[in-house]
Amino acid sequence: MLWQKLMITLATNPQAKHWMQNSRKMTNLASRFVGGKSAQEGSNKAEQLHLQQDKRSSLFYLGEYVQDQKEIAKTLHELEKSIKQLAEKNLDIHISIDPTQIGLMNDVTEFKDNATHLSMLIKEHSSGDPASSDFLMIDMEDDTVTQTTLDVYHFLHEKGLPCAVTLQAYLHRTEADLQKIISTGGTVRLVKGAFAESDSIAYTRRDMINTSYFSLAQNMLSRQAKANNFYPIFATHDDKMIDKISNYASDNGWKDNAYEFEFLLGVREGLQDDLIKCGHKLRLYVPFGTEWWSYSVRRIGESPRNGFFLLRSLCYR
Repeated sequence: MLWQKLMITLATNPQAKHWMQNSRKMTNLASRFVGGKSAQEGSNKAEQLHLQQDKRSSLFYLGEYVQDQKEIAKTLHELEKSIKQLAEKNLDIHISIDPTQIGLMNDVTEFKDNATHLSMLIKEHSSGDPASSDFLMIDMEDDTVTQTTLDVYHFLHEKGLPCAVTLQAYLHRTEADLQKIISTGGTVRLVKGAFAESDSIAYTRRDMINTSYFSLAQNMLSRQAKANNFYPIFATHDDKMIDKISNYASDNGWKDNAYEFEFLLGVREGLQDDLIKCGHKLRLYVPFGTEWWSYSVRRIGESPRNGFFLLRSLCYR
């Protein structure tokens, strides 16, 4: 957890952000993990991944903890363009958002209204093809906004709008939150968790987090989940966990196209290709925009090994 706290401090340091985002070497490094600077570049990257590698995408406009109304408006504009461009390219209209980038820092109602607007726009442009995964995927941030995020997800779901939500395996509350969504036949992206939460509300040991993740994955692949048309998305780069999940899914009658794995763009590309060859659905989290520093450092913060991976990538440029 000390590593995470250090990386979060770096992510929020304005001097470090300015220096890194203006460094040619670091910008080159970021290009491997970021799909481009604009909605057009992001959707082009999604199209390239789909046509050349049979990989789906979830586009995310970089930025978090935003209070400035001009920045929020810019974020919405970029997301609106992404939705329309993905539709024009006949790709999944799968957009990820952070609640704090579309108004939650100012007002809960502003967040809910903006999320509703984006979900309605996705529904308007959706082809209706059952094979497509057209969703507004709501990311999960720190625990102070967990309940509000879930409240808005349930509001959208009850309205029949295309939405999904991210749950974090390290939070003690997640089992109950997941069960509620399974009972209503929703869609969940399961992650391990990237924030430095206290042990009073979260598992802090890696073995406990892994145990929780697989237990939740089993719930997501339960008979009840299948009967309710629940759609599971497993966001992990852990090959051992992926093997356990895919074996469990197969043993319980889940077809490979009834769930999916999700990776970050640029991470473990060999494993990505192996999953595709084995017939699994794979989605890549494809961020775009110019504010890449905080995003990149948070990814490093998920594990010290990610830091070594990025350093090796830098040496190869």
